[in-house]
Amino acid sequence: MNAENSNAQAAEQSQNSGTASTIQDPDITQGGQPQCQAEPVAVQEMPVLPSAPIITKGWKTTPRWQVLALVALVIAGFTGWKIYQSGQPSLTSEIVEPSAAPARLPVRVVPALRTLAQGWVFDEGTSLPVQLRILNFYASGNITHVAKPNGLPLKEGDFVSQGQRLAAIDDRRQTSTIDTAQADVQVAINRRKQAEAAVAKAQINLEKAGSDLNLAKTEHQRYKGLFDQGAVAAIDLDVYRNRIDQAQAAFRIAEQDVRAAEDDVRVAESSIAAAQAQKNQVSVDLEDTQLVSPINGVVAYINIAEGEYWNTQYLDTSAPQALIETAPIVVVDPSSYEVELEIQAEDANAIRLGQRAFVVLEETLGAAQASGASRQDLLELAQARGSQGSVFAISPSQTPGSRGTKVTIRDFLQVSNLKVGARVYVWIETVANEDAIVVPLGAVLARGQDFYVFVADEATGTVERRQVKRGVESLSGIEILSGVQANDLVVVEGQNRLVDGTPVEIVNQPASQQRFVSQGAL
Repeated sequence: MNAENSNAQAAEQSQNSGTASTIQDPDITQGGQPQCQAEPVAVQEMPVLPSAPIITKGWKTTPRWQVLALVALVIAGFTGWKIYQSGQPSLTSEIVEPSAAPARLPVRVVPALRTLAQGWVFDEGTSLPVQLRILNFYASGNITHVAKPNGLPLKEGDFVSQGQRLAAIDDRRQTSTIDTAQADVQVAINRRKQAEAAVAKAQINLEKAGSDLNLAKTEHQRYKGLFDQGAVAAIDLDVYRNRIDQAQAAFRIAEQDVRAAEDDVRVAESSIAAAQAQKNQVSVDLEDTQLVSPINGVVAYINIAEGEYWNTQYLDTSAPQALIETAPIVVVDPSSYEVELEIQAEDANAIRLGQRAFVVLEETLGAAQASGASRQDLLELAQARGSQGSVFAISPSQTPGSRGTKVTIRDFLQVSNLKVGARVYVWIETVANEDAIVVPLGAVLARGQDFYVFVADEATGTVERRQVKRGVESLSGIEILSGVQANDLVVVEGQNRLVDGTPVEIVNQPASQQRFVSQGAL
């Protein structure tokens, strides 16, 4: 009986052992090496094959519950291993990459240029001819005459010559007055002639009186000798003494007549002068009714027409432009212009006589301004389509209101693109440094009182922060006196995130900076 029980227990143990032996780790291959799978493999129990009863001797049978606990423990360990393996990267499906390189910041760069650095002062002014003549009527009246060159009414742009009568108002009163003055002059001239004749006659009488006086003295002297000799009586000597007295009286009267006649001449001359002055005054009054060109030039403005009435109060002298727009006629010499502008004191300190200036009409740059052109673009338009002149005069004083300095530009190479009274833009070149290191305006950053740039190194792919000393600031670039060399790649975009040594990626240059490089000058 006991033998049979032992055999039964051995057979059951053999079956359990067969079941346990069929459960293997799917990741374990022959040789004990792990085999990685892309996906976990499901665990299946192998069927238990019947086995022959095993007869053992001397072994104590093992309880069944222990065998079941051992099997459960093996299954739990296998399941835990598969869960752990599923959370790890597969050696066959994934490649472990090395750690990523630090991110590079994109920047735009341009090379520093060795070129001309120019400083400019910009302001607005008014262009006027150097010879500008305002022709104005200084009397009121109806306009009776306007010149008609070539049979056509006078108009703006017509050439006129010096002394040419261009217009007149009703001058009958002035003409009548000048005729009267001319008559008064003639009367005074006649009086002077009469006075001169009287002077001549008085001088003759004076000469005769002088001769009579000399004769009386001679006869008196002769009779005095005879009297001394006792040849004549004393009464005869007294007769000749009386003749001397009478001759002296007649001489004095003749002298007075001459002086009186000379006084009449002077009075007559004074009358002539007064009459001539009156005539001149009337002539001036007559000129006030006429407009005569004082120069050879061109009619710039004409604000009158024949048959209209002119009043002296029509002229507006409140401003230069208002003056030329209300004057009857304005004649200019088109061969020479000047531009007057008022520059603020801090900018005026850099202005010197002879400095180069570019002037262009405001209307010429209107379209460019509307399209958002830069200051450099506007300057280039002024150089191409404007007029080049130079600083002619700098006022030593400042205007009380705006505290500005008056500057005059003259000596233009061409004046065909300037207009009378037109508003103009003016650029004055205050400094021009040859062979300067220049970078774009946006490349220079400020921190406190210091300035710096970032310079890119293509070899290392990093940037270097350099402190710089600035020089001339142009319209689109800055001269660098120290800290940057020619052809150094300075960062113009993307500097805000940079520090010294930051890895960067150089991207294409913007169009504006390509233009900076291609021009090679500011």
